[in-house]
Amino acid sequence: AMFPQVQLLHIAQETAAHLQSQGVQKAIVLATAGTYQTGLYDTALKACGVEPLRPDAAGIAQLMRGIYEGVKGDDLPLAEACFAAALEPLQGQHGHVPIIMGCTEIPLALPQVKQAQNAWLVDPAWILAQALAQQAYAAP
Repeated sequence: AMFPQVQLLHIAQETAAHLQSQGVQKAIVLATAGTYQTGLYDTALKACGVEPLRPDAAGIAQLMRGIYEGVKGDDLPLAEACFAAALEPLQGQHGHVPIIMGCTEIPLALPQVKQAQNAWLVDPAWILAQALAQQAYAAP
């Protein structure tokens, strides 16, 4: 604690707290296989009483393909198709629940997807920016 005035904000915890404040009970988490393995969002969401929903193995493979071959490979139509394929079964099963875009590549293609048009898309980077701004401008 060399810098006691510096408070680290945790992107998943901020996202989970935001959803909790909106009365959310479950949310779809779209992320990389590595993010699912770390449990980054799962742990934070459960701590806020939000049930995390994730794609099955095939859906995760679609997400990874959409992120790497799609967005990073500069093929947005492929990314959109992959993200739609990962999202559709979850929406079919759980209906209209928030969708956490838990990877910086996902907001670049998901909002254009038909399945996402009327969906509640949650961008953790935006939530973190809001939290940082609130903290920065809070009265001392």
